[in-house]
Amino acid sequence: MAEKPDPLVPAAGDARELVTPDDVAAFQERFARLLERRTAIYTQGDSTSVPAHVAVDLLRSVCFVLGIDPERPEAPARLLSVDLEEEFRRRLAEIERKVELAAQLWREVVETMPAIPSTSLEDTVAEIGDFPRSYDFRSMAHEIPCSFDYQLCHPVPETLQGVDYIVEYLRRLLIEADFLRRFDRDACIRVLTRTSPEYAELLINLYEPVATNAIGLALLGKDPRPLRIAEEGRDEIARLLAPMSAAGRAKALREAAERACDALGVDDVAAREYLRELAGELAPRVEVALASRELGGVWV
Repeated sequence: MAEKPDPLVPAAGDARELVTPDDVAAFQERFARLLERRTAIYTQGDSTSVPAHVAVDLLRSVCFVLGIDPERPEAPARLLSVDLEEEFRRRLAEIERKVELAAQLWREVVETMPAIPSTSLEDTVAEIGDFPRSYDFRSMAHEIPCSFDYQLCHPVPETLQGVDYIVEYLRRLLIEADFLRRFDRDACIRVLTRTSPEYAELLINLYEPVATNAIGLALLGKDPRPLRIAEEGRDEIARLLAPMSAAGRAKALREAAERACDALGVDDVAAREYLRELAGELAPRVEVALASRELGGVWV
């Protein structure tokens, strides 16, 4: 059986050949002192001994701050020759700035989101509003002291932790909010109601059904703003897409997403890619809908 790698042995890289056992031992000693100091700070100087689960969390927090992967926590070669205490303080200051960025993004979301009823969205935004106060980035920087009832169209990777997860969640939510505000509120609600009459009380993403109809209208060469696709519109989409190959349909949907962005004045690169990604995800659904001759499950 292969030996489990030492979590504080430098990760493989160009500089690995230059690393000596003394370098590793010295780093491990500095890391242990740093962890001991962070534990003392956590206990307000009372002790450097804590319960096992707290010790694990403190270790994960220190790794997060220093940029060490918690699943493969080999020390990057860049940390071997630095003052770990100084590096920790520097990166902790960066995290504090990210917390300020999260607060700014949250305010932008609140200002941008159209008044479309959604209990899960309202609850989630309220939770994130408390994040700067509840986030203990000095001792538990890897944790996310929020619950997320609202499901994004494209979820944040679970590999992100702490404030990095919050910032990315808010960036994606802001993309969705900015897109939704480009449509009449009643038009959005009409689409959402046709998707699910009880949408406001369910864990339903608001962006996906609206964006899907916008892509459908762009596919037809029409203005996406009305968001209304009648039965004859779905029939026309079927006639357009049915003769194409799977790759051709995926390409046509992505191009329609581009045209929808152009028509709506969406210039942000990340926002355009967000819609293109949705278009790519629609392709398998369209495949099934064409086979059953029922596009009503895609465009409403």
